[in-house]
Amino acid sequence: MIKLSVFYFVFYWSMTIVNVFLPLLFGYKGLTPAEIGVVIASAPIIAIFSQPLWGIISDKYQTVKKIILLLLVASLLLGMSVFFSSTMILLIVSMLLFQFFMAPIQPLMDSLATNISRENGGNYGSIRIWGSLGFASSSLAIGFIIGKIGVQYLWVIYIIIIIISFILALSLSDSKAARKPVTAEGFKKAFKNPKYVGILIAVLFIAIPHRMNDSMLALYMKSLGATEGQVGLAWTFSALSEVPVIAIMYLLMRKLPLLALISIAGFFYSIRWLLYGFITEPFLLVITQAMHSVTFAIFMVATLQYIASIIPPEMLATGQTGYFATFTGIASIIGSSAGGYLMQYYGGGLIYKLGSISALIGTSIVLFMFLKERKQQSKVLTQHN
Repeated sequence: MIKLSVFYFVFYWSMTIVNVFLPLLFGYKGLTPAEIGVVIASAPIIAIFSQPLWGIISDKYQTVKKIILLLLVASLLLGMSVFFSSTMILLIVSMLLFQFFMAPIQPLMDSLATNISRENGGNYGSIRIWGSLGFASSSLAIGFIIGKIGVQYLWVIYIIIIIISFILALSLSDSKAARKPVTAEGFKKAFKNPKYVGILIAVLFIAIPHRMNDSMLALYMKSLGATEGQVGLAWTFSALSEVPVIAIMYLLMRKLPLLALISIAGFFYSIRWLLYGFITEPFLLVITQAMHSVTFAIFMVATLQYIASIIPPEMLATGQTGYFATFTGIASIIGSSAGGYLMQYYGGGLIYKLGSISALIGTSIVLFMFLKERKQQSKVLTQHN
């Protein structure tokens, strides 16, 4: 588990480069916010297909380690095309090829961490926390470095991180547990479950502004006069803030119903984006990023746990795939492309205000599901009495 935790810590440095600083690099290349949004939105399009595909390949050969090693090598080679492509068309093609190999690594890591922790009597959160710490430390460090040497040299940092990640991955061990594959039949059964469909719709509305913020925050902060260091610090605040919340989520889930927790997270999401829409001082945005703790940290853990509670164990991989396809796929496509366009023509404040409304719609759906579930439970108790 220690080796896997260290791998999480280092690999999340590469995720910082892709998620936080690539938009700044694209801006350096001369792309407009609308164009950057389209380029970033192209990545989740391919991820929707590549993540389950590589999961199926991993299931077939019963190895996560070897697949991760292969994906790291491909991500290293194809990542260079992203850093050195000079036109929007080339960047889109490069991002599609790059993310075909890069995007599946995290889900495979999460799957391995879940199984390894179960086999060793630990819990997934104790491993996942190291990813958050890696993201936090790298956001601050990389922001400082590129502030000194320039964002055009981001590729050097990326190469170093991927090589170290590859070396660490060599020491990992595969889980002994057999993995249940994702199947088309499984998806058909899952989507016949109204609770599953309902939570995915809610996830979509709540995730759209979240994914929009992932791709647009750096550009928004730069438009307000922020430095690269402040951009990095903002992501450091968000990543560090989620650590203690993830650590105590198992206690919160014992005290409160899962749908209630998801509703609380959705409500705070709506408040968070509304604040972003009115803030004009970069440092205040840095501080407000700490709301990541009461939004994403609660939302992610509670939602995955809720899906696990309404989906049969043999369909869990299918249920989780649907969640990730919605959160990191469809929501990213809509959030990045629409966010970039609206930011360019109407300003960053508007996209966050609209994001607040979107999160509120998703929260209302979850709250409706919660109240309906409570009513059904009360009815059952009344009948038994």
